[in-house]
Amino acid sequence: MTMAAGTTGAESAGDALVHDPDATTRSLALRDLADLPYDPAAFGADLPVMLDTSAYIDQLKGRLPGRILRFVAGRSLLHAGTALQEIAISIGMMDPGHPDTTRHRAPLLRLLETIRLRDCVAPSPAAWTEAGMLAGILARTQFGLARAKGTLSAEQACCQRGERRRLLNDALIFLTAQEQGAVLVTANRRDMDLLLRFGRGARVLLYNPGAV
Repeated sequence: MTMAAGTTGAESAGDALVHDPDATTRSLALRDLADLPYDPAAFGADLPVMLDTSAYIDQLKGRLPGRILRFVAGRSLLHAGTALQEIAISIGMMDPGHPDTTRHRAPLLRLLETIRLRDCVAPSPAAWTEAGMLAGILARTQFGLARAKGTLSAEQACCQRGERRRLLNDALIFLTAQEQGAVLVTANRRDMDLLLRFGRGARVLLYNPGAV
């Protein structure tokens, strides 16, 4: 199976596919922490920043490490539409009749109110297509989510759909940052470690929530 070398100048959805699914047949081992991008000094000061959904939540909880706050300060900050919809989904799912809903919903609404739409970016059609490919590869090789629907119970089918969607969102945010030339700040070590194997030239800065 021959795949395109990249998405630049792609004229068809097939051209947008960068990775060959036949080339990845086994699960990938997670790398040691020392081999992952945890050092803010590795990135130039002129690069824009994008926050993963986890970073927004940690920001609200006061769990973003000081070194991450300093890294983000003064840089151009872009917002991924995919991350914003994940936050909006959380707001929409809260039960209006639950006594704690107002308390939990309010900080998320305030967060969205601080984000200007002109600073938000969306993945291109090519990125959407490639994100689907990456999510499918990882669902199959890493998480065993390629079982036929007819072999699953209703609960298993629901779980499989949810995990596939989670992987797709992660891939979309990852590729959106790559398209924008931005450094993606995230606490999602596992999935970003895997996606970095496929993202040539992608920039990711990992952190541990609550660390100094």
